[in-house]
Amino acid sequence: MDIAIIDNDLVVRKSHNFPNLALMKLSGYHKLKGDTVSLVGFDEINPSTLFYTKFDRIYIGKVFTDSETPAFVFKLNNIKIGGTGFYFDKAEPLSYEIEHSFPDYNLYSNVKKLNNKYYNDASIGYTTRGCFRHCEFCVNKNSNKVTLHSNINEFYDKNKGHITLLDDNVLGLNNKNLYALIEELNQTQKKIQWRQGLDIRLISDERAEKLIKMRYDSHYHFAFDRMQDAAIIESKLKIWQTNWDSIHSGTAYYINTRFYVFMGFDRNNNYDKDFWLNEIESVFIRIKILFKYKSIPFVMRYYKWKDCVFYKFLVELTQWTNNARNIAMYSLSEYIELADRKESKRFLTNYPEFKKYFDLKLKTL
Repeated sequence: MDIAIIDNDLVVRKSHNFPNLALMKLSGYHKLKGDTVSLVGFDEINPSTLFYTKFDRIYIGKVFTDSETPAFVFKLNNIKIGGTGFYFDKAEPLSYEIEHSFPDYNLYSNVKKLNNKYYNDASIGYTTRGCFRHCEFCVNKNSNKVTLHSNINEFYDKNKGHITLLDDNVLGLNNKNLYALIEELNQTQKKIQWRQGLDIRLISDERAEKLIKMRYDSHYHFAFDRMQDAAIIESKLKIWQTNWDSIHSGTAYYINTRFYVFMGFDRNNNYDKDFWLNEIESVFIRIKILFKYKSIPFVMRYYKWKDCVFYKFLVELTQWTNNARNIAMYSLSEYIELADRKESKRFLTNYPEFKKYFDLKLKTL
């Protein structure tokens, strides 16, 4: 068969920089069967265009719900669509045979603009699936546990320098399975990174030591999603920092430890001005805790933020928080003066009680 694959996120999102693993598995599966596979855009399959191509089957996948999809594709009878971008937590899993196929790392090879390590030099996969936290904003909200999913040989390419793991909550494994997995990864002698935020609430001294001693790629990502977890996260940060200082004495800890800070989801669906002011303060309080332990925040915004009365301020705020160089060098007050961020100045004029947060500064060595 002639197979077409469309990465919906890649086509419509200008800053998209990560391959779609499910599509790579589909490509690998079909090539193994002798089928011809092409990565295409929407124009190539649109019957209303002059030079469209007719394929036997077309797969369209997306991860993000706000990646737009042309209406005409849903009228074609040879289309198969899938992914959390279409179905969120109701997305149908790949069949067992396809799910455990070796990914086709050449799928994106003809896309010239893709030059980062994830497209060119990373083995990508899941070793575990699932979570037990039931976060309402998460695609895993209906999951109840963490289970072993695949051996790394299902996706590991020894010719690539990095291993990037997409596990939902790998620290939900028991110690026996977690330590066996870490040892298996260490034996590859490759740089390792879990792409999702690790659950620091499940850290212990022993777990911290084993993670820190790995050949970790770039920096560790943890998650700080809820203010109600502040006490336990701070206690675990103490454990993490103590172990880091013991193992890597004198090195720049704050560069290597980063936290996704989630904001903008209201469980009561009441997105008024008071909600957003409380949410902004919550972000600042969490940043203050992270700064205390020399960790860098990266603010993740729920899609409702685009309708927020403080939208323009949040854009400027995340230009500070989500650029490691900015946040390592400047307080927010210093940054908005240096970059002349007018919305941030206006916000501070209207809400001077936030001044104490604008002066927060990352504690460095």
